Amino acid sequence: MEVHAGQKASTMTQAMAHNISTVERDLDMLEEVLKARKDFVALETVLHAHEHLRRAYANLLTQFGLEVANEVQDHEGHNPEHVGQERSFVAQAHHDAQLGRKFMTR
Repeated sequence: MEVHAGQKASTMTQAMAHNISTVERDLDMLEEVLKARKDFVALETVLHAHEHLRRAYANLLTQFGLEVANEVQDHEGHNPEHVGQERSFVAQAHHDAQLGRKFMTR
């Protein structure tokens, strides 16, 4: 997914998590290829990189959740901009995820 400076932080973090997920799927395939080729030296490096990407993915999903929560609530759990029209966290997360779809590249 593409990331642009004008996007909301929730859209940016969602996009980056999506991009990491794409690379992770590629790594899954590469790991199988290296196992089949018995290239265990390269496999060790790829497994190490894959673990770092898993952590980065988890961190970005966490940040996405925090960004959505900040969009939905103030420190008292209310939406400060639209009193009486509060959106649930789940509804806002779904809305933001849908917004990010237009930036998908793969």
